[in-house]
Amino acid sequence: MRAERLFPETMVLGEGPVYDEKAGALYWVDITAGQLWRHDFGEGRTTHRDFGQTVGMCCLTRDGGVLAALKKSLVLVEGGGERVLLSNVEPEAPDNRFNDGKPDPAGRLLIGTMDKNMRPGLGALYCLEEGKSLKKLLGGVSISNGLAFSPDSRLMYYVDTPTGFLWRFDYDLDTGEISNRTPLIDYTREEGLFDGITVDAEGCIWAAHWNGFQVSRWDPITGRKLFSLRLPAPYVTCCCFGAPDLRTLFITTAWDGDERVRKEYPLSGALFACRTDTGGLPPGRVRLGAGEQREDSRARIVDGR
Repeated sequence: MRAERLFPETMVLGEGPVYDEKAGALYWVDITAGQLWRHDFGEGRTTHRDFGQTVGMCCLTRDGGVLAALKKSLVLVEGGGERVLLSNVEPEAPDNRFNDGKPDPAGRLLIGTMDKNMRPGLGALYCLEEGKSLKKLLGGVSISNGLAFSPDSRLMYYVDTPTGFLWRFDYDLDTGEISNRTPLIDYTREEGLFDGITVDAEGCIWAAHWNGFQVSRWDPITGRKLFSLRLPAPYVTCCCFGAPDLRTLFITTAWDGDERVRKEYPLSGALFACRTDTGGLPPGRVRLGAGEQREDSRARIVDGR
């Protein structure tokens, strides 16, 4: 397998690709530039929307829109408009922002926060369910990153990057509760740290390596590394499966504002694609109307621990 550059556009901190199989389009974000990107494969056209603040992630909704996580709010992007679903998250932590997240198969959104200066233990992992308040699942999180579910939805995989472990939880799809936190993969001896992750149709875990020049595939039972796909950029941030047959792996990278990195590795920040022998899973979609629909839309958090 070989990864090829997909578009001429370069991101500062590209992240969170998601393929919309219904529209034949790929979405991703540039966190630092505050942009939501879209490429329509049918039209061959790439567009983006500027928010003027960080955009931690994006995901699809069941009604056809796109949900974007801004610094402290969640907005629904439909056509040319936006609707705030939730705002003023963690007002007691002004330096915190939303980071990575993903819908579960039932339509909930699981999403984490982090301190913008990466101070440890100041973030959290939350669950947002239709008609309910934002629920805290985990506290004391440093950099809430990769999140994915097993094909049978019984397991959740989670990366809090500085911990050095990919964590496995039992997941109750009926309630959205997590339990039995278990260290599955120790990546402290790997090249780079785990960032975003995805799961393929066989249940194996694919992990992007920040400062590691690769995406790796792992056995979910043994935690053994199966292979790695090398990239010509050090900061590999996330990956997802897409294309009509879900056999193309889309990979985001970053140069993170470091001119030395961009000069030495000029493809840093590019988006890559690689055809694989393994198919992926269709993306999760968030239910519209998730969270509180009060007029001021300010977040109210309940502790679900």
